[in-house]
Amino acid sequence: MQSDNNMPWRSGERGENPSEQTMGGSFTDPTLCSQCGSHRGMGREDCADCGYSPGDAAEAEISTAKSSGSRATRHMVRVPWGGWQMAAGIILVMLSLFSAAALALVIGSLYSEQEDAVATWISVHLMAMAIFSTVWYLGLRHSRYPLVLLRLSRVQVPKKGTVLLMFGVLGTSLIATSVYADIVDWLGLDKLSTTSVESDIFFDGPFVLLTFQALAFITPMSEELFFRGFIFRGLLTRFGPWGSIFVSAAIFSAFHMSIGMLIPIFITGSLLAWLYWRTGSLWAALGAHAGQNALALGVSALSG
Repeated sequence: MQSDNNMPWRSGERGENPSEQTMGGSFTDPTLCSQCGSHRGMGREDCADCGYSPGDAAEAEISTAKSSGSRATRHMVRVPWGGWQMAAGIILVMLSLFSAAALALVIGSLYSEQEDAVATWISVHLMAMAIFSTVWYLGLRHSRYPLVLLRLSRVQVPKKGTVLLMFGVLGTSLIATSVYADIVDWLGLDKLSTTSVESDIFFDGPFVLLTFQALAFITPMSEELFFRGFIFRGLLTRFGPWGSIFVSAAIFSAFHMSIGMLIPIFITGSLLAWLYWRTGSLWAALGAHAGQNALALGVSALSG
């Protein structure tokens, strides 16, 4: 019978990387990271690829999560980027925002019949490329398993609890936005009124699917990658979960540059960061974000 020792390991999947395999059920290679399976070297405690260290503050979170029954916190190990990378990322993404908008307007002007729709579609994709490049260069390029680090490694059937939390966050965000809009309207504060989706950004006919593709898929993916996967994760070891939730939500809200949406987006950002932290999966936050955007677009398209 052929020995399994000659078969290559599929690194990066829990239960299938070398660090989780034993010989005779009693030996584990101490030079392998228990999170991503890469070699960290003899005498070195932290992993150069994913940043995990069994002896750092993240391990205390893991022990606390296990004892308290939380399954998510133990996934949030230390990441290999810090304050200066996040500051540089914010500056680069902000500059990209204005550059993408200017270029999109120029290209959109070539299509007068669907100018706003074309400009929006192009701007969204340019921003997504800028965000992916920024997060990769400043945070992920030195990691051997970047998707594992982000908790975005593979698509699988979500657990029932994760689905319930995702819909709970989606519903809470929608209710909070509606309550805020009613309060502002009752107080007569027009400057703080929430903005609606402009009908001009929708493509005509079946091409409206391109609008949904851009705003209900690409936008949530890029924003979750940056604001939750990069910013929130980078803040986590320094500020703890609650401080990181509020700081990342404030940055998320400020980036939208809308006075009327400042509070609703802050609430939504806080809920999405909490969902990411609670479930340990960026897919959950991405799903809730995409669902909210899709609902907003659908209501606007039907009413318009």
